Amino acid sequence: MERILDLIYDAAGRQDLWPAALAGIADLTGSEGGVLFGQSVAAQQVYFDFNGRLSQECNQVYQDRHMQNLWSMAMEDKPVGRVVVSDDVVPLRELERSGFYDEVLRPQGIGHNAMIALAARDDFRVAFNICRSRNRGEFEASDQKTIEMLAPHLRRSVTLGFRLTGYHALRNAAFDVIDQLADGVVVMGPRAHVLFANQTSCSLEAEGTLRLKPSMATWSSPHSRRLGDLVRSALAGGAGGTMSLPAVDGTRLLTIIIVGLRSQEVAMLGGAFIRNAACAAFVIDPPRRARASSHQLMNAYGLTKAEARVAVAASSGGTTSEAATMLGLSANTVKTHLRRVFAKTDTRGQAELAALLATIGVVKSPGEAS
Repeated sequence: MERILDLIYDAAGRQDLWPAALAGIADLTGSEGGVLFGQSVAAQQVYFDFNGRLSQECNQVYQDRHMQNLWSMAMEDKPVGRVVVSDDVVPLRELERSGFYDEVLRPQGIGHNAMIALAARDDFRVAFNICRSRNRGEFEASDQKTIEMLAPHLRRSVTLGFRLTGYHALRNAAFDVIDQLADGVVVMGPRAHVLFANQTSCSLEAEGTLRLKPSMATWSSPHSRRLGDLVRSALAGGAGGTMSLPAVDGTRLLTIIIVGLRSQEVAMLGGAFIRNAACAAFVIDPPRRARASSHQLMNAYGLTKAEARVAVAASSGGTTSEAATMLGLSANTVKTHLRRVFAKTDTRGQAELAALLATIGVVKSPGEAS
């Protein structure tokens, strides 16, 4: 029993353990096997299923033709967490007259079932079935007691599993967004060890400007000492600070901002499985902050393709005439497009437009090479 309970709770975080847990419960109750699944009968869709020693072929037939069956209909009005024995709700003689029995149960020799709804919301249900052969007969009182004892543990594990799945999705989605930033993002723990670095930070490490293992440093010893002072200040509850850093090839100047993390931010990162976060670094590398692409402007402000091209050209710092020459248009055409761009983006002149495009450029445009 202790081994089965360990398997049930371990399966919350490692779903590949469910078949072993289900098979263990089957052995414990003298049954053939078990299945744990989430489904919507209305949508005729099984969203997940874990099979413990039952026929996968028969399981597929169930999904294709028999999701609505005598057992599932009997469970529709049963509360979550209650163990229901099939013989109490559907006599075996009645079950034997159904296509569900002929195509799903008979090939496996199954005649009896113990069922629990573990979670339910609207039409979506997570259910646990433990199936027993006709030859073994109905579930005895001791078997039912064992299943009833396991029911709350199964429910807790399923609920925890949903939360973990949600956290994984949140983590992946959030970090996908962070990886789209043109600025570097580095999260550090209380001993300044790097816990997370986004794609831009890793690119700066690859070129030799930054070092990220085990702690954040730079190619230059004096700058590394300055960086270390700022990190220690943030970790001690100070304000952190800002510093500049020449790139390793000397072609540009980067800006590094160090900030301490508040409890709310730490909790959010903890929910995404970055434990013990204490401070963060933001690395601004101006050339990586390319101006917004035409595609981004068209999506964000409803610009036409011609207006977006003019906006990008005009924000580069040149005159209207230079933008016209660059695009092969007349100066008057460029001015007409710009008036529309200013109206749609709520900017007043080329300087504000350039600032807006630089801000949008913090996020890489779709398909941009890393």
